[in-house]
Amino acid sequence: MLKKIEETFAGKIWNTVFYEDKMVLEVRDESSRQVSFSALNLKTGEVLWKDYRPEKSWWLGLVGIFGNHLVLHKYSDQQKPEPLGVILINITTCEIEQRIEDWIFFSCDGNILVLYQLDESNLPIYQSLEIGLKPFQSFIPEQNQHFVRHYPDSSPHFPTIFKFLYHLINIEAQNGVDYLEVNDKIVISYYIYRGKQFQNYLLVTNKEKKILLHDFIAESEGIGIDTFSMKSDTLLYVKNQNQLIGYEI
Repeated sequence: MLKKIEETFAGKIWNTVFYEDKMVLEVRDESSRQVSFSALNLKTGEVLWKDYRPEKSWWLGLVGIFGNHLVLHKYSDQQKPEPLGVILINITTCEIEQRIEDWIFFSCDGNILVLYQLDESNLPIYQSLEIGLKPFQSFIPEQNQHFVRHYPDSSPHFPTIFKFLYHLINIEAQNGVDYLEVNDKIVISYYIYRGKQFQNYLLVTNKEKKILLHDFIAESEGIGIDTFSMKSDTLLYVKNQNQLIGYEI
C-alpha cells in the first residue's frame, strides 16, 4: 500500500464532497470561528489549493462539486441557521465566479444550476443559471463505487468480524465496526474501550491475514460511522479530526 495523501489542517475536518477525482474539505477552526476550504486531486494526491476563505465568516458550508465548480451555501447566523445565499467557485482557479444573495440551492446537473427562494405566500420561485458546458451524461456517478458497511454489535455479521479481530490482533472490538472488502484486501475500522474513552483504529489486511496497515484514528466518548471511505481507488480517513490520510489500495 502506498501512502499518497497526508495533509494536516488548522481546524476540524467537518465535511467533504467528491466528484470524479476531485475532493473538497470544509475545515472549521473553532478558536478563530473561521471556516476554510481545501481541494485535492485524489488520483495524484496533489493539493490543488488549501485554506481558502471566500469570506471571513463561520456561516458557510459545502453543497457539492458539479463539474469544475464548487457550490457553497451562506447561512444567516446561529439564531436562524438557514441558507441565505450561494457562492460559486471555480475549482481550477480557486476564484469566485458568482455570489448570489438570498437564493437557495435546489439542484445542479453540472451545466444548469437551479436556485429558489420563497415568495410572500411561501411558494417557491426558481431561477436557472448556466455554469458549464458538459452534457448531463458526464455527471453520472462512477459505476465502480465501494460502499463501506457499518455493522453494529446487534448485527449477525458482527460476531464473525469480532472473532477475526480477536484471533488476528487479540483485541475485543466494541459496539460496532465499519467494514469493506476491496480487491484482495479487508478494511476494518473498530473500537476498543480504554480509560473511559473509545479508541478507534483502522486495520487493513490481505486475505492471507497479513497486516498491511494498523493505524490509530482518534479517541472519543462514543463510536461513529463512516470512519473511512474509498474514492478513486484511494482509502481515505480522518485522523485526530484534523489530518487527512489517503492510501492507494
